[in-house]
Amino acid sequence: MVFLDKEKTPERLIEQNKEIIRPTWIEIDRAAFEHNIMSYKSIVKPALLAPVIKSNAYGHGIAPIAKICDQHESVDLICVVSLSEALLLRSQGIKKPILVLSIVDGDLDEAIAYDIDLVVYDLAMALELNHIGSMLNKKAQVHVKVDTGLSRLGLLQGEAITFIETLHHLPFINIRGMFTHFASSESTDQTYTNQQLENFNFVIQQIEAKGIVIPLKHTSCSAAITANLGSHFTMVRAGIGMYGLWSSDENKQVTKENYPQFSLRSVLTWKTRVIHIKEIPADSYVGYDLTYQADKATRIATLPVGYWDGYDRGLSNKGKVLINNHLVPIVGRVAMNLTMIDVTGLDVAVGNEVTLLGNHAGVTADDMARHCGTINYEVVTRINPLLPRIIR
Repeated sequence: MVFLDKEKTPERLIEQNKEIIRPTWIEIDRAAFEHNIMSYKSIVKPALLAPVIKSNAYGHGIAPIAKICDQHESVDLICVVSLSEALLLRSQGIKKPILVLSIVDGDLDEAIAYDIDLVVYDLAMALELNHIGSMLNKKAQVHVKVDTGLSRLGLLQGEAITFIETLHHLPFINIRGMFTHFASSESTDQTYTNQQLENFNFVIQQIEAKGIVIPLKHTSCSAAITANLGSHFTMVRAGIGMYGLWSSDENKQVTKENYPQFSLRSVLTWKTRVIHIKEIPADSYVGYDLTYQADKATRIATLPVGYWDGYDRGLSNKGKVLINNHLVPIVGRVAMNLTMIDVTGLDVAVGNEVTLLGNHAGVTADDMARHCGTINYEVVTRINPLLPRIIR
């Protein structure tokens, strides 16, 4: 992935000394991201704040987001999904502690050498880490994953207690953290989340009774941080909220009740430019499969964006875009690389800037998610990583 300085023309991507025109780009609002950091930090301190920047930072660009996190004094640790992501960040000069949450897909010796914290829930892997640590004369830093009710990764209560005891006696393993993942903390009803917290606290009580103290205990995602005050422990993991997006309407309402002054600011704006305009007569069809037929003479503008870019095909004949401060409809099918919009009656020209996704009613990630029958997480995460991300 290539990232451009703000002085560069947005559409120009430099790749292998060749200039490639990409008339579709992503703008990242640094001030908005830093505002969100401080919003969460203000309510969780003294707990550590660990932004989750997995999966290309939820589509925002892992490299630029990591750089902002690395430079911000209120960020204590960075969470990624895989060891390969962590090693990528180390190769790009990111210095802050990094935790791999789920997938250990790289060399364990590199993880230890580059001071990367690893999730563990498997004894064979723990023993291998201990062996490699002995060869490097350096302890592996691990966080034990406890499954308290999501039934995904991690150890159940009884297994976790025995597992932690075993790890505690391995000389080249340092149990830096212990964590779990909630199944429904976005809901107004916190009953199941509280049950998961009970399960997690039970493990803590049992291991502390054996004299084992783990410094970093973390359960909170973005939703739980503001909805469940008993979930903060000594560290929180803020994911979707870091990007100014709410995990659910219910969570947004609960947050406003718990923290009236709390606010989030949208970080990502997705833009493109008009590449063609034409007038079509009444009764003309637009796009594949003849799904749209003009009922009158219509002015059609074509955009150089489609589902290859991550612009969902489900937006066909449903979504809107913003052009010259006007919301206009998508007409016909969103194709692989092209999308048509109806600009009848507007003063629009080739080259005009178009906002596909941004902080404006009608083109928010939530608006797009409703059209596509999905969640805002998927809308932003599926934006093609090859599109340039520009920090503003």
